[in-house]
Amino acid sequence: MDMFEDNNNKAIEYKESDLPFRYYRFDYSDGFSGFQLHWHEEIEIHYIVSGSGSFFIDDKDYKVETGDIIFIAPRIIHSGKSDNNSLVDICYLVDNDYLMSRNNEYNTDKFFSRLKNSKLTSPVIHSFDNGYDNLKLPLSKIDRCILNRGIVYQLEIKRHLFDFFIELYKNKYISLSAISNINPENKGLIKKSISYIQRNASHKLCIDEIASHVGLSSSYFMKLFKESTNMTCVEYIKLLRLNNASNMLKDTDDSILQVAHSCGFLNLSLFNREFKKCFSMTPSVYRKKYKASQINYITF
Repeated sequence: MDMFEDNNNKAIEYKESDLPFRYYRFDYSDGFSGFQLHWHEEIEIHYIVSGSGSFFIDDKDYKVETGDIIFIAPRIIHSGKSDNNSLVDICYLVDNDYLMSRNNEYNTDKFFSRLKNSKLTSPVIHSFDNGYDNLKLPLSKIDRCILNRGIVYQLEIKRHLFDFFIELYKNKYISLSAISNINPENKGLIKKSISYIQRNASHKLCIDEIASHVGLSSSYFMKLFKESTNMTCVEYIKLLRLNNASNMLKDTDDSILQVAHSCGFLNLSLFNREFKKCFSMTPSVYRKKYKASQINYITF
């Protein structure tokens, strides 16, 4: 599979059109710590270039390895992590509305308008699964379009995205009628709580405050959060803060103490201990090792 790589290992951004499409290359061995629980309106597709890891999608954990294709529908809670920092993957982020027609053509729009909050029959597609080669091919063609950027590459990218979705439907990977195990209303409350935590992670947070924000009792909120995410709310807050800290260590020259306080750790000793437990190295060693590393991405 042809993948775009920047030999200088620097972030690259192209804004040659307003095509609502982003292309990322995540290398977990290069200081990228994974992405924490979140959700968004865009369609997210991943191709595992090498290594192994796991993705949490909707309400379930999925093991992933080299060659796997992962499809995440809009508004679905998800996260991803690597096994032993070995994972390298390509992420294609697509605005759902970009694939729909301007004149609301039902014959095509029905396949995209119903994707939001949809439960896929199998979000992880392995090399031995039905239609795998036909799903991998349009992603490979998108990679070549991005690498070469020919005169009509924007049109070609859209064509290949349609080809990818055609194969998803033909091989019955998308089931628009399937229902998540989590009540949609409860799922909305968890999304609201995650957004609130992300906005306020640098401040002191308590469960009572978050539960009150979404209109639930603390005990029920903690139970619902664990059922929806496979982790406690306290664990999520800690991981989010550590992830934010790792980014600050790479992207800023702030002192370790400033980073700790900015990310919600008021106790430096606790921060150092938790960081080392998570990343297997101290914050200062992490900074020295990964200071120059960045994620390659292309924005159209």
